[in-house]
Amino acid sequence: MWNAAVILTPVFMSMGGIFSKISVFLYYFFSPVCHQSDARSFHILGYKFAVCSRCMFIYLGFLFAVILYPVKYKLYNIELPSIWLLLIPAVLTGLDVFMDMFGFFSNSFFSRSITGFVIGAVLPFFLIPGFVKMFNEGSLFFKKNY
Repeated sequence: MWNAAVILTPVFMSMGGIFSKISVFLYYFFSPVCHQSDARSFHILGYKFAVCSRCMFIYLGFLFAVILYPVKYKLYNIELPSIWLLLIPAVLTGLDVFMDMFGFFSNSFFSRSITGFVIGAVLPFFLIPGFVKMFNEGSLFFKKNY
């Protein structure tokens, strides 16, 4: 639903009427998590998506990995992969941001999209086992105490 909201926001804006009010709400909803810079966002039907290109690909990469996670691991897995799987994409994303910020080179839609997708695609491999472990421990706590 999160990805659908990102993609449908400009579609709703182009439809007008009540849909444009929904679109305004969605832009507002995503504003705390993304700068929504017009120049750094993909556009469709004359309107930008609800988030910038990097954020959009973080969400798409996350969705992609969540769908593929059960292919590699069982859903009850609590083992975390090597921290390097998270650190390398985070460092590459940081380099893309800081190299642009300090004027060493200007990043592009391509670099922002690739770094966003990669960091988004590794997050589920850390978050899913963490949530599974949290729910398992919570369940044990309630079984023992209630």
